[in-house]
Amino acid sequence: MILTQCFPLIIDRYEKDPVSEEATIGSLERYRKMGYDAIRNLPEEEKETNRREIDAAFQESLEKIQQTADR
Repeated sequence: MILTQCFPLIIDRYEKDPVSEEATIGSLERYRKMGYDAIRNLPEEEKETNRREIDAAFQESLEKIQQTADR
């Protein structure tokens, strides 16, 4: 849910009204931490797969913020 709903909503909101890059990144970091918390009890292999997916979505979101800021 974090990857498919929360991250995209944060980016959409930022793209429509890029008020504070720092606040947007802070929101993404909080949701990334929530994702890490959600997977902490999974078996190690699943945890690592999910961690990579969370990190990739976070990085993609950061890139979108930078692209918006560069416009």
